[in-house]
Amino acid sequence: MAQRMTSPERMMAVMSGQKPDRIPVVPFALGYSSKVLGISLGDWYADGNKCFEAQLASMRLHGYEETPMYGYASCGAWEFGGKIGFPYGKGQGAPYVIEHPVKNIDDIENLSVPDFKDELPGAYKEADKLASRCAEFGMPVSIQVGSVFTTASVVADTSDFLTWIMMEPKSVHVLLSKVADMFINAIDYFADKYGAENLLPFDGGPSESNTMISPDMFGEFAFPYMKRIHSHMKELGVHAVLMHPCANQNGNIPYYVKMREELGWTGKYVWLFGPETPVSSQVKAFGDHDVVCGNIDPSLFITKSYEELVEICRQNILEGKDSPSGFILAPGCEFPVGAPPIKLMAMMDAAEKYGRYE
Repeated sequence: MAQRMTSPERMMAVMSGQKPDRIPVVPFALGYSSKVLGISLGDWYADGNKCFEAQLASMRLHGYEETPMYGYASCGAWEFGGKIGFPYGKGQGAPYVIEHPVKNIDDIENLSVPDFKDELPGAYKEADKLASRCAEFGMPVSIQVGSVFTTASVVADTSDFLTWIMMEPKSVHVLLSKVADMFINAIDYFADKYGAENLLPFDGGPSESNTMISPDMFGEFAFPYMKRIHSHMKELGVHAVLMHPCANQNGNIPYYVKMREELGWTGKYVWLFGPETPVSSQVKAFGDHDVVCGNIDPSLFITKSYEELVEICRQNILEGKDSPSGFILAPGCEFPVGAPPIKLMAMMDAAEKYGRYE
């Protein structure tokens, strides 16, 4: 019988285009890990060291393959001078915006881009603490660098932002450009401190989903800024990027394919689409070059039994296991904070039973 790989060996095999002993499992068990460490979800987000320790403890407990990361969908508001709240209240699952830094269209012109030269802006202070711990353990340093479109829709009120796309497109492009500048500054800071080759940036968000904007609008307002960020990472020598086109982005897939082609980038993307996108569609679009992730509907980890989840994971594994450049079992977004541990165990058991290659 072949010797079993360690979790780092398993991920290294997949990222280098080799076959591991079994498919890796990356459950994106972020806030969920606060329960493992026994801290509040608010403290998990408010303290980068506790955030790292919780994720490391959860990895050791469950045995899955995942590098700790820090980020949340409302990135941008705090960094540009607004106010956020941490999720200490009942039913709160992530940081939320209390005050948007852009309250009206005229605020865009006066918005200052964080430069990362002195004190790090907003949540990047905590992200840097986690990054330092990852580097100490020899893990990839995962930082949030997108999406530009979703972040802009948080710097301003989302409903206002979407209205301005139609009514004030020039101002929207100014805002998007400033958000892109912030992410460029973040990439430069973390690449300089930890080495571009050690970074695993993550990009993605829900506001550019096809339930919010059309593919044509994606092409005009999201694609150029995404391409700029990824062009910069390529120039610095970043080897891999985690991409999470959240929610229904089926109509945007041609733009994601176009980005790789126009950049001529030979690195690895790790694609995590929402459950709205079949794994087979991901394999067809990206499988020849990139790692494709399974995308179990996160809500099922709350509503389905252990036995049902094992079967759901089995079907997902069979659909993606033989993707040419590698497959990872994952939920289609963050693993639910309130899910019981046995639901994550279902993923691990399914990977062991149905995801082995030897």
